[in-house]
Amino acid sequence: MMAAAKCGIDIPESFIINMGKGIDSEVLFATKRYDRVINEKSEIIGGLKRPFRLHQEDFAQALCIAAADKYEKDGDNYVTRMFEIIRNHSGNPLEDQLKLWRRIVFDYVLGNTDAHIKNFSLLYSYDLGEKRLSPAYDMISTAIYEASTREMSFNIGGKRSLDEIGRDDFVTMASQVGIGERVAMNVFEDVLNRFEDSIRKSVAELSSIGFENASDIGDRILLARRGIL
Repeated sequence: MMAAAKCGIDIPESFIINMGKGIDSEVLFATKRYDRVINEKSEIIGGLKRPFRLHQEDFAQALCIAAADKYEKDGDNYVTRMFEIIRNHSGNPLEDQLKLWRRIVFDYVLGNTDAHIKNFSLLYSYDLGEKRLSPAYDMISTAIYEASTREMSFNIGGKRSLDEIGRDDFVTMASQVGIGERVAMNVFEDVLNRFEDSIRKSVAELSSIGFENASDIGDRILLARRGIL
């Protein structure tokens, strides 16, 4: 998530809390509730403003796809359908299409084969009058774990395997989803150019506050993705 932010991706404010001696059961990953908002129309209860609870709709829900089918089957073309939802319903379709594109590129570079359609969402305004792409969440490099699949959750230009997808497949996907090739590939190159530095800076930040395994994980991520950088 830290690396994603350094690659220009909108993420919720997140941090790690050590509740004790640093053992797994005492370390918490906390995320600020981006689906709550307080504004001038908030009701005051007991002297405090009540936050509005924002409605979030993941893309499986938006596309009327069952949770059990969150991983694409051949011919389902989830990416194309996700971009159609944004073009037709987002309050800022141009910006949100590029945000979604950047996230998909980052998930590929990161080696995140668990980036299924329930890990992308729309966030409604407090009055339900507008929908926007929500901040990114649940980003992890599954490629560093031997037991994880090498198949992406949906096809990239007609391919699913991390070991087969390349730049030309993103060119194909840009055409499929309706983004100009030059704009799309500028984002692609930007993510690739920033990726290694974003991982190393994130490792340094985590190491400085005592997370000794961060360096090993960073090295494993970079090693797993070295073939495309």
